[in-house]
Amino acid sequence: MLQTRLWLSIKSLPPRKKSNFYKFLKSPYFNQREDLCLLYVAIKQAIEKEKDLTKEDLWQVLFPEQKYESSQLRLLMSYLQKLFEQFIATENLLEDKAKIKLETTAWFRSNGGSKTQGILLKEAFKLHDKSPFRDSGFHYHSFQLQQEKYRIASEVKPDKNTNFQQVIEDLDIAFLGIKLRESCLLLAHDRVYKWGFDAGFLEQAFDYLEEKELLKIPAIAIYYYCYRMLQNSESEDNFQAFKNELLINGHLFKNEEVQGLYLLAINYGIRRVNDGHRQYFKDIMDFYQEGLTKEYLLQNGVLSRFTYTNIVSVALQINMSDWAEKFIDEWTPRLERRYRERMFSFNRAKIAYHTKDFNAAIPLLQRANYHDVLLNLGARTLLLKIYYELDEFDLLQSHLDAFSSYLRRKDGLGYHRTNYRNLIRYTNRLLSLNFVDKSAVQAFKENVESEEILTEKGWLLEQL
Repeated sequence: MLQTRLWLSIKSLPPRKKSNFYKFLKSPYFNQREDLCLLYVAIKQAIEKEKDLTKEDLWQVLFPEQKYESSQLRLLMSYLQKLFEQFIATENLLEDKAKIKLETTAWFRSNGGSKTQGILLKEAFKLHDKSPFRDSGFHYHSFQLQQEKYRIASEVKPDKNTNFQQVIEDLDIAFLGIKLRESCLLLAHDRVYKWGFDAGFLEQAFDYLEEKELLKIPAIAIYYYCYRMLQNSESEDNFQAFKNELLINGHLFKNEEVQGLYLLAINYGIRRVNDGHRQYFKDIMDFYQEGLTKEYLLQNGVLSRFTYTNIVSVALQINMSDWAEKFIDEWTPRLERRYRERMFSFNRAKIAYHTKDFNAAIPLLQRANYHDVLLNLGARTLLLKIYYELDEFDLLQSHLDAFSSYLRRKDGLGYHRTNYRNLIRYTNRLLSLNFVDKSAVQAFKENVESEEILTEKGWLLEQL
């Protein structure tokens, strides 16, 4: 299949924007070439039908009577890619009506339209105040409006200017909001990759935030508590303050930003669980449930299959199997079509295993076609547990042998190969373990507990 930058660009567009892009291409102000419209339609239709398409196929659509010329086709695709980029920029600008008013106000100020600029500025302020968002972008736009108001007033009556202090205060809020936001994202990455993050003067700014009572502003408060939470992972107070701010004021941020905040919160909770603080499962579930209700966890209306599986796993950890069943019934249609059947079968099997309905779990695990390697490993692990708990030891031994063979054949497993080999090794030891021999049982327990890479420690220890 044709996988060029242009192909990926068009594929990224949701349905409404695909339609808008075609209208954009048909506008003679932006484009006067019909062959570019044909090129776009051909690629769009192939994407929607999941149809293989080569460059030669595209050429036949555009110039059925001419011999294929790769250089000319590359040039056309380059033209269309540039128009795509112009379209995205235009769409983004047109969605921000207050910014359009502000840009027009600045144009009239520079070109002698004193009466018009005042009317436009008032309209810009009204549109700005109606915005549903209160993120750092909103506060930066406040600064721009106040700055424009100051410039207009300074030209007319410089001695009567009354908003000069508001200009700098709005700039402070916007700047500190952006500084905190980026510091949180970088600090979160630093906790994983150990890059040696330096926040600059941020610590010194915290006294100023408290003195000016800026923690009343959601764009600052959410990231302040997030930063403190990441900085000191042992502090329950900072996490709860961040959680409270995010659940109450998350709707004041654009979807992409609030999605990032939710993922930060969920990942923090997962790390705490991994450190042995299982009470954080409830907090993680709170974020998942709110994120689903508000659709913060979706990309263009689609739920990631990884998030889908993680939600089921967390629900089962806190004995919400009934809720998990309702969840997969309701949300499976929101997965990408190609993943729906296998994700539904696997997670239905997980729920059946959790409720000890092994007769329902086994066929779900055996019949589904798990092409995804990690999903395949997860299905094999569930079958391993079921065979052991049913005392089907002959079946289990055959399964372990097949599992080992699968791990040998698959490349690029890295950490996962070590993890599942350890699971197979300890399961084999469990099969031969003399439970009457207390010293042997204790040795097995100590070995499992000290194993660094073994995600199924809990299950293995439960079997003792």
